Amino acid sequence: MSTGSRTRKFAAAVCAVTLGGVLGVAELASAQTSVIKTGGYLAFPKIVAHTTSPDASPALVAGEFAKDTVIQLTNVSSGSEPITVNCYYINANGHCGSPPADGAQVCRDDADCPAGVRCLPGWATQDFQFQLTPNQPLGWVISEGLDALPCEGNASCQTFQNGIIPPVNEVPFVGELRCLQVASSVDDTPVAENNLKGEATIVEAGPLPIAADTSEVLAAAYNAVSFEAESAGSSAGDALCLGGTPTGATCLATYTPCASTLSVQHFFDGAETPQGFVETELTLSPCSATIEDGGSIVPDNRVAALILVYNEFEQRFSTGTVLSCVEHIRLVDIDTPAGPAGDDFSVFAVGTQGTLGGQTRIKGENSSDDGFGPGLLGLVHQYYSDEGGTRTASSAHHVNGRFPPEPIVDGVYFP
Repeated sequence: MSTGSRTRKFAAAVCAVTLGGVLGVAELASAQTSVIKTGGYLAFPKIVAHTTSPDASPALVAGEFAKDTVIQLTNVSSGSEPITVNCYYINANGHCGSPPADGAQVCRDDADCPAGVRCLPGWATQDFQFQLTPNQPLGWVISEGLDALPCEGNASCQTFQNGIIPPVNEVPFVGELRCLQVASSVDDTPVAENNLKGEATIVEAGPLPIAADTSEVLAAAYNAVSFEAESAGSSAGDALCLGGTPTGATCLATYTPCASTLSVQHFFDGAETPQGFVETELTLSPCSATIEDGGSIVPDNRVAALILVYNEFEQRFSTGTVLSCVEHIRLVDIDTPAGPAGDDFSVFAVGTQGTLGGQTRIKGENSSDDGFGPGLLGLVHQYYSDEGGTRTASSAHHVNGRFPPEPIVDGVYFP
């Protein structure tokens, strides 16, 4: 397994969306994009880590929950040979005034940085590779990685490239994970096979300080979005093609498309349910992207996410946001200032809507002529709190995907 920069990096959508609900299936003649089928390319839209480790910077503070993500990948093939998997952590952390290479502090907004220092967005990849024997599941915690691969007695698998999965390169970490089935450890060319299945579980414990008899443990699990490989192209290609061939691109391989529109039914924030009061986090990301050698992502694919919100009376409200890469945001912060101020006036607030729940539809728009498409991935992570504001439960759900008669075309490019 290699933890350094590889000659070619694959990540079919370095920005992804996650919303509440179940991600819909693309009804295509020969293949599907799904969260219930296996595929040749998998996307985990939301992976996070903020632990009590002394290396975490900034450290957790009283009242916060420690969090981490457990990844499980399975090779469903019953053949006789192991398969090779390339994976890529996508780091979407912001940093105070400097790029990650300078050791700058991780931040969410300007308030996390010293006075006069801006919190600058940044996107970077961290790639690694491993093999899975037939019918083998493999799991790891992203803040710890995995020091040795269980290979069921396959010595070549155990010693392959040192046999480790690295942890994410900094904590706290916010981002996503992409995994791709390729030909072999010496050939990064994608293959037209669909042997991968994946799940992610976000585990949180707290609030801090954690006492042995009082801590809460919250777990929210979701299936990876799987893109079925339809054909394998030339090793001289420059893109992973989702839903067709982008203008001017040569396909390394073709896969089923991203959705043109996302749709999810959910509780409005502040709604009182049997599980508690609802608060929702939304993850969004464009499917198209450009990835440079050396681990950086070029955020030149700006997708406008147009958002329509319907309550139970069929009254319609609208808002929107612009994405360059994966973005995790509180639902009520999309149309109000970050933080609790103004939350009650958001179109996602139960007091604004007057009904407990409704439906949100998100459509990507990209008017550029550079081959980038408007496809989106999405997921919602809902939290439930008691009257004192302490979180008591959580759940993560994908957003339903809608596919037009002519699939939209997205691509991941390697300059």
